Amino acid sequence: MNGLNTLRATNQVLGNLVPQFTARLARRLMMRPQQHAPRAWELPALRSAEQITFRFGLSGLRWGHSGPVVLMMHGWQGRPTQFAAMVPALVAAGRQVIALEGPAHGRSPGSEAHVFAFAEALLEASAELRSVESVIGHSMGGSAALCAIEQGMQVERAVVIGSPAALRRVLHRFATTIGLPEPAERAFHHVVDRHVGIPAEQLDIARFGSLRDLPGMVVHDRDDDSVPFREGELLAEGWSSSRLLATQGLGHQRVLGDPGVVAAVAQFLTQQRAN
Repeated sequence: MNGLNTLRATNQVLGNLVPQFTARLARRLMMRPQQHAPRAWELPALRSAEQITFRFGLSGLRWGHSGPVVLMMHGWQGRPTQFAAMVPALVAAGRQVIALEGPAHGRSPGSEAHVFAFAEALLEASAELRSVESVIGHSMGGSAALCAIEQGMQVERAVVIGSPAALRRVLHRFATTIGLPEPAERAFHHVVDRHVGIPAEQLDIARFGSLRDLPGMVVHDRDDDSVPFREGELLAEGWSSSRLLATQGLGHQRVLGDPGVVAAVAQFLTQQRAN
């Protein structure tokens, strides 16, 4: 917390004096992830997985070797093995599970990442794979999954967990967290848009017409302190063919391993052929 307080104080001063410079620093801070080792509960899933590499260098983990593919994308500074609790039920139901390592994460190339880069990774992987039946994304990975679907990725169902409904609000929350004053925040939004090459407004559930008839599940915890619960509500409201599974007391990360969530997601994804 002391480090964050120091950053906020510094940004308050620099952000008013040299807003463009401060905005560029903030953009780099936001897009350069740190690597985090798997936790003990993830290690069995890691040992049982096959490491795979796609033709453009993107890496991932695979469980199972036949059947329709469930493609997974972790969130910012996340790992494929964070989906470990969901893998057994999906494999037992005849699915092949492939969890990607996003750009600049794990063994995948790159030093920077953002939601549109994650979406491009999903598009590349799905184009190389056969029979991608469904996609699961956590946090930024969920936003990337919806963005990839909007850009043409073909799936029969999608699940997003703890994901925001609009990128512009994500940028505002980040700017607030690191203490950017108003002039620097304005510059920050422009710097991000210019660096990425796509305006943040393009990632907004209200614009995603491709989701109109796509069956979906939105999972969000009421106590999520990373992505407010209201974002999950807005996702479900804007995605008319989805349903909202609201949980309590699990936060942003533990929701991935909750038995009730795991069972609901597995049932939703594997019952589709009967519908």
